[in-house]
This record gives sequence, C-alpha cells and structure tokens, in this order.
Amino acid sequence: MDYKFDFSDNKGRTRKKIIFVIIFFIFVIMFVAFFFRNSSNKIVSSISSIISKPVELVYSMFSGISKSSSGVLTDVDAIKEENDRLKKENEELKLQVLEAQKITDENTTLKEMLNIQKEYQHFNLVMGNIIYREHDNWTQTFTIDVGAKDGVKLNQAVVHENGLVGHISNVKENTAVVTTILDSSSSVSVNISTINEPAVVNGDLELKSKNRLKLTYIPLDTEIAISDMLYTSGIGVMYPSSIPVGKVIEIVNSKNDVNRYALVEPSVDIKKISEVAVIIN
Repeated sequence: MDYKFDFSDNKGRTRKKIIFVIIFFIFVIMFVAFFFRNSSNKIVSSISSIISKPVELVYSMFSGISKSSSGVLTDVDAIKEENDRLKKENEELKLQVLEAQKITDENTTLKEMLNIQKEYQHFNLVMGNIIYREHDNWTQTFTIDVGAKDGVKLNQAVVHENGLVGHISNVKENTAVVTTILDSSSSVSVNISTINEPAVVNGDLELKSKNRLKLTYIPLDTEIAISDMLYTSGIGVMYPSSIPVGKVIEIVNSKNDVNRYALVEPSVDIKKISEVAVIIN
C-alpha cells in the first residue's frame, strides 16, 4: 500500500500554533503592562503605559460607543414621553375648546330667547328650538321641539325678535311643524307703514331660495317706495297686528298698473335662526 506524508498539513498546524502562542503572549504582556502602569517604578510605569495604551484606546472607543448608544436610547424615550404628554395636553385643550363653544352657544341661545320675550312681552309665548329643517324645492318648513303638551296649536303665529317667521301647520305631543312666510302656500295681510295702506305678502316658489317675498294686491293709487316697512295688519285670526314682516326692496311696474308688485326682504333671516317663539294666546 502506498502512503505519502503531506508536509503541507503539518506546516499549517505548526503555523497556527505559533500564531496562537504569539497572540497569547501579546495579551499576557498587555495585561501585565496594564496592571503595572501605575507602578512606583518610573521605568516600569512608563513601559507599562506605552504597552497598555492600545488597550486603553480600544476600551475608550467601546466605552464611548456604549455611552452614545445609551444616550440615544435615553433621548428616544424622552422624546416618546414628551410626545405622549403633548398629545394628552392637545386632547385636553380640544375638550376645553368644545366646552367653551358649548357655553358660548348656550349663552347666545339664552340671549336670543330673552330678546324675543322682551320684544313680545305683551303676548303669552312658548319658546322653541329648531331641531329639523325641510330641504326640498317646494316647501319652506322646519320642526321645533315644543308641541301640544306645551300649549301649541294649529295656526298659531311663530315669531323671532326681528319679526314674523310663520305659523304652526302641524302639531304633535312634543314637536310642531312651522310653515314659514317664505313657503309658497303662505299669505300674510300687511299694512304699508308710510301710508297705512293694506296689501298682501306671499311666499313665492322662485323667490324663496333668495330669501325674498312678493307684495301683491297693492291699491292702484297707492304710492309705495323702496324701504317701506310692512307690518301684520291683524286681519284674520292667525297673526296679531303690528309684527314686522319685511321691507320693500324693489318695485315692479308703475303706479295704477293692475299687475304691479314689489319684492320684499323679510325682517327675519329665516335660514339662519335657531330659536323661535310661538304666540299661544
């Protein structure tokens, strides 16, 4: 049997052993030098300091990296904590703003109701809030949060501090529907303030979206003018007299014209109000 000794393997193992021994002795020398760097013998101390310097540099480098990593982690935690704190403060501020807005709205509502009561103090009133508005092309109505249990009945007048709003057209136990003067079915007998002449204010299908009314049945020989105020005449049982209805803003056709009419701006901006009063006596 042929056998050939491989000297290259033996040389490789020998080389590894030598390298290992050298590294071992280097670590031993550095350890001894690091241990004796503070020796009272100046020569030994100097030599030990020189030899241990690389160890100190490596230690300082890793120590700095460790501190830097620790500092970064600490900063991340601090930022997260600050972020959580700011989020909490933001939520609290939002709640405070909502609470303040609620108080402001309540104060505004109270003020409007007091103004209505003051304006119509000679009437028996029931105050109501608008809770639903009808949104279609044909009617102009809304629902209020008072009804039969509060003394509300059909055909009672509904007012705002600035004037006439409409009348009660449907009643339930706790709610009622108001048909406003803008509705095309609405008709109000009025007096023209400057000349105390009668006429009729009607809702108009084409004008209601513009918040306008139509003044008709104007006497042929009556002189009317822009800004003339219109008040309820008191004719009929629905509307008491002297409640502001609106003012003339445009006159169409001339005097003595049978088809003469005028455009009227309501005293109340009905689309913007939220509180009304029902005259129940």
